[in-house]
Amino acid sequence: MRDVKYTQTVNASAVEAFEKIADFKSFESHCQAVISVDVTEINEAESESTWLVHFHDGKMSWRERDIFNKSDLKIEFTQIEGDADIFEGFWSIEALSEGQCTVTFDARFCMGIPTLADILEPIAESAIKQNVEQMLSELFASQQEAVA
Repeated sequence: MRDVKYTQTVNASAVEAFEKIADFKSFESHCQAVISVDVTEINEAESESTWLVHFHDGKMSWRERDIFNKSDLKIEFTQIEGDADIFEGFWSIEALSEGQCTVTFDARFCMGIPTLADILEPIAESAIKQNVEQMLSELFASQQEAVA
C-alpha cells in the first residue's frame, strides 16, 4: 500500500476551487492527462465516475464512488473497479484568503502485484502526482495568468 499526497496553492476562492474540481466531466476538456470521464449522479452529494487517463507510458482506467461534502470543501473517492487493487482518497480545499486557497489531493493505492510493488508503485506514485499537478495547473490556468 502506498500513499500519495500533493498540495498546490491556486488563485481562486475555496468555493470556486471546490466547484471546479467537483465538475469531473470538465476535466476532459481542461486536462491533457484525462482522456475521458463519465459521471453518473446518484444524488446531490454522491456520484459514480468512470475515468480513463494517460498513465506513465500507458493508460489507466477505473470506476469510483464520489462523495461531495461542500460544507467541508472535501470530495472523497473510492475505486469500485479498475486497474489498481485499491485506489481511494480525497480532494480537500482550504481557504487562504478571499481569492486564494490550497487544494490537496491525498490518496492511497495498491497496484495489486506484490512481487512488482517495489518497482511499479513508485512509478505509479510519480505519475499520479504529475497528473494531479497538471490537472490543477490546467483547471486554474486562467486564474494563474490573471495574477501573473
